[in-house]
Amino acid sequence: MLNQRRYDIDALRSIGMFLLIFYHLAISFTSISQYILFIPNKRTTDSIWNLLNLLNSWRMPLIFLIAGIALRLSFQKRSQSEMLRERFKILGIPWIFGTAIFGTAHIVIVATYYEGWSTDSLWSIIFAFQAWGFHLWFLINILIYSWVLIPVLNYISYKDWKENFISKLIQKPGGIFIFSIPIIFEGQILNDLRFMPSSNYGDIYSQYALSGHGFVLGFLWFFLGIILVSQGDAFWDSNKKNWKIHLFIGLSLYFYRFINDFKEGFAADNRLIAFESFNFIFLMLGLGAVYLNKDSPQLTYYKTAVYPVYIVHLPVQMGLMYYFADINMHPIIKFPLVLFLICFVSLTIYHSIKNIKLLRPLFGLRNT
Repeated sequence: MLNQRRYDIDALRSIGMFLLIFYHLAISFTSISQYILFIPNKRTTDSIWNLLNLLNSWRMPLIFLIAGIALRLSFQKRSQSEMLRERFKILGIPWIFGTAIFGTAHIVIVATYYEGWSTDSLWSIIFAFQAWGFHLWFLINILIYSWVLIPVLNYISYKDWKENFISKLIQKPGGIFIFSIPIIFEGQILNDLRFMPSSNYGDIYSQYALSGHGFVLGFLWFFLGIILVSQGDAFWDSNKKNWKIHLFIGLSLYFYRFINDFKEGFAADNRLIAFESFNFIFLMLGLGAVYLNKDSPQLTYYKTAVYPVYIVHLPVQMGLMYYFADINMHPIIKFPLVLFLICFVSLTIYHSIKNIKLLRPLFGLRNT
């Protein structure tokens, strides 16, 4: 029930964060990297977009969903005032510190690579905050969602589980797909507003950061996380039962977009991408419920380490690419090598701060 620890959610959070690290490095191997303040590899391989497009539709929505689930599970043990303070501690403080230090470091390293060192680069801290911390932008989104919804949690959820029409709906064949409607509807809004500079809503589905699309979609998934996990075993049983259906639908939709070069026919229709995203996310929830809902020493380690590792990883990536970008090495060799080094260096930083009580809160770690 709702009082039980969900180890699969811990595992999926760790997997989701790692996929973001993987994705950020992959961007450095594509031709768009130089346009978004990334250091590009000397030899770009845009064919990697076939894999990235598979991840693109659901990598960030999964993070928002898990954040909503985590908030709802936390509601079982804490008062609303405790939750408001806790959200700021684990989201707001790491965002402020991470933006000031690691967001700024990211800009300084990239600026030095393109233009050479200048003391003017130190003013990049202003730009880092204007960009909402670059890779940390979603922490502010989640903090806002939390502060909006925590005061009304008593009205949209109950600490003592009660069977209701939502839990009954989930248990019916295909009932879970009702919840794809708001996600698809948001895709229609993106269809209507994309390529309109005045709207700032977004142009493509994967444009999550600093866009109206990313903010609204993130809120929808966060809210769904709260509502669905409140249904107790009905939700988890549905995930276990339907994951093969979600796999079939998700892969079918992705394959359709793939054979249409992700832009022909309906392949660029954000309603289709939204439904593909919905199915891949529930596929991940189903696989997690079946295979990952068990404790282990490895999970205990990674669920704690992954957040600090994510906070520091982007300037680490830029520092490594500063050195490796111009080395003549095949991407098949260079990519896993640099990915390993990013994880190794980031984990080293984590181990250097994890036992320092003063620093732990700056990286989103609780002092126990």
